[in-house]
Amino acid sequence: MKNLKAILSTTVLPLDGVYCVETLPHGEIPNLSGVPHYIGHPDTKEIVEGLGAVPAPTKLFTGLDVGEQAICFPIQQGKSNRAVDGFTSPHQNVSLGDLQIRVITRLE
Repeated sequence: MKNLKAILSTTVLPLDGVYCVETLPHGEIPNLSGVPHYIGHPDTKEIVEGLGAVPAPTKLFTGLDVGEQAICFPIQQGKSNRAVDGFTSPHQNVSLGDLQIRVITRLE
């Protein structure tokens, strides 16, 4: 990954622009060493830190500049308790196999 700025728990686009969002094939995991993450869900946080990510200095992700990328690790559809509870519980246990890995690239 070039210009990898952040690791997120889901697709977050706080700035207007044109973006490309792609889901990586199962098992393809980019190098996350030293990349700041903005993940609060305990299991997902533990997974990305185990892959080398580091906590961001703030909880507020400010967005991507043109050419920058972020990786997000949302819980796959049907594996989250969101449909039943209306939110993802911080107590929901997830493994890497329960997560998608998506790449967000800001094009314009």
